[in-house]
Amino acid sequence: MGNRKPQAGYDLVQIHNSTPFNASGKVEYASFLCSDDSYSVQRDETWRASSRGACLLTKITATVRTPSGNIEAEPYTSSGTSYSNFAIIQVGPNQFQVTRVVSSRKRR
Repeated sequence: MGNRKPQAGYDLVQIHNSTPFNASGKVEYASFLCSDDSYSVQRDETWRASSRGACLLTKITATVRTPSGNIEAEPYTSSGTSYSNFAIIQVGPNQFQVTRVVSSRKRR
């Protein structure tokens, strides 16, 4: 078994929204030959890009829609990464961050 890989290029970007609020944002890629992705993800859901190819990722932004209003999360930034798994997390009252997921193992 194992994970299915795209025909060519890097794994598709996935963003898990671990907050109790809906969020939206943008995935930006390093090359002008690559189209940026806009996304919207419900609470406790995962958004998956439909394509990526050989595009290195440089930034992921997120706007979290809370009862207190829309809050800009601290974005994930890189000079160019092939990583594909990310999450929107809450780090404090009305404070959010986009971060790379380093393990998908569940804690018991």
